[in-house]
Amino acid sequence: MVLPALALAVVLGFFGFHGTGGESLDLAVQSWFWDGRDWLIPKDSGWFHQLAYTGPKVLLYAFALGLLWAIAFPDRSPAWLGRRRAIYLFLSLAVVSLVCTQLRSITHMATPRDLSIYGAVAPNAWEHLLLFDAKPALYPSHAFPAGHASGGFALLALAFAWGTAEARRRGALIGLVYGAGMGVYQIARGEHFLSHTVATAVLAWLIVAVLARWLKPGELSSPN
Repeated sequence: MVLPALALAVVLGFFGFHGTGGESLDLAVQSWFWDGRDWLIPKDSGWFHQLAYTGPKVLLYAFALGLLWAIAFPDRSPAWLGRRRAIYLFLSLAVVSLVCTQLRSITHMATPRDLSIYGAVAPNAWEHLLLFDAKPALYPSHAFPAGHASGGFALLALAFAWGTAEARRRGALIGLVYGAGMGVYQIARGEHFLSHTVATAVLAWLIVAVLARWLKPGELSSPN
């Protein structure tokens, strides 16, 4: 738990203050997806949005329902899963998503779409401010951490659910790829900066590590 906590502190410091290079990195990455008039992926992108945004969420919901089934009916579920692991994985999905969405209401961070430098116009345009900057009244507070990507990064719990090195590597890869895919999609739409997504990944890592220390999912429980 110490390593993810330190990593989170470094990420918040790097991206949260001016002069560290984090702000420049955020703006540089965002420029890849902004052509001066619109985002690489427009806000209304029809069927593609349903596929790329809603699709991954539906798969996560289906996974969560499968875990609930394993919790309620462990004798009808795969022996390699078990109730303890199912509880751990389900709680990881729920807690990571809940913490990230609730934190957004108090961090006072704007999305790129809210900012005048990316074409937002008054009265809904704002200056680009960092996490630890003083914010004016009514400054947006719906961007940090990234709520959408949090569900994907919650799958980092797979790295703690089984004890073998191969299972840990596979689980970490699944969580990173799934979360990063969801996060990059939102960056390309102007809904988040890179910093929002990176902080979400590290916060998810910390949460699932704490839950693993508490629940010990590697100690496979009896199916009954």
